[in-house]
Amino acid sequence: MALSSGGARGLAHIGVLKVLDRYQIPIRGIAGSSMGGLVGALYCTGYTGLMLEEVALGIRRSDWLDFSLSKMGVVAGRKLEGLLNLLTRGRRFEECQPPLKVVAVDIESATPVVIDSGSLARGVRATVSIPGIFSPVIHEGRVLVDGGVLNRVPVDIARKWPGNVLVAVDVGVELATKVGSMFDVLFQTFDIMARELRQYQELDADIVIEPDLTLSRDAHFSQIGAIIAAGEKAAEAAMPSLLALLGKATAAANEGSAL
Repeated sequence: MALSSGGARGLAHIGVLKVLDRYQIPIRGIAGSSMGGLVGALYCTGYTGLMLEEVALGIRRSDWLDFSLSKMGVVAGRKLEGLLNLLTRGRRFEECQPPLKVVAVDIESATPVVIDSGSLARGVRATVSIPGIFSPVIHEGRVLVDGGVLNRVPVDIARKWPGNVLVAVDVGVELATKVGSMFDVLFQTFDIMARELRQYQELDADIVIEPDLTLSRDAHFSQIGAIIAAGEKAAEAAMPSLLALLGKATAAANEGSAL
C-alpha cells in the first residue's frame, strides 16, 4: 500500500484499513508520506483499524502540540515524537510487520529520503514535519522535512516490495477559502504546492482509493469520525475491483507454482 500525505485528512487512511481488516486482506508492506506514514507506523506495530480509530478519537491537540521559539519552526515536535514513541512502544522500523517505509525530504539538497531503519518515532516525526510548522529533524547529517513536499503518494517506494497488487490511497487536497493567521498562511502555502504536485504526479497503482473529503480545514480536527467514515466508504466502493484483482493474482500464482 501507498498512503498519502494530507494532514488531518490522512485520518481517512484509518477507514481504509478498517475495511481491509474486515475483509481479512493481508498487506505485504506500507509506504507512507506524512500522515500516511504516521497511520502506517501504528498499523505496522500491531494496531488494527478499529484500534487506530479509538486512538484518533481520543488524542487532543495538547497531547502533541508544543510551541517553540526555534527559528526553524513554530512547533518543536518533541512532544509529538514522545507520543509516537509511547504509541509504538519504542519500536524500530526493523520490527514492523508488515514492513514500513516512510519518505521525508532533505530540505538542503531537495532530494527525497526513504527511512526504513532506526527509531520508528524519529522516522515518523521526520515525515510529518511540515515546513514552517514543525522544526525539521536532523537525521544522519540531513535536515529532513515532510515527505509530501516531493512525494505525496509514495507508489514508487511501495512498488519495490514483492507482490501483485498495489493499492494507493490519496486523500487529496482541500484549500481553505479564508486565511486569518500565520498558521493558515503556512498550511495554505503547503496545500497549494501539494495541489500542483497532484496534477503532475500520476499514480501508477493497480487500485487508487480517493475518499470524498469536502470538509474545510478548520473542521478537520472536530470531524475525525466523518473523515474516517469517508475512508471506509471509499474502500468499500473499491472492494469489488480489489477482490477481483487479488483473485486473478492468486490464480496466476497457483498456476505458476503448479508448473
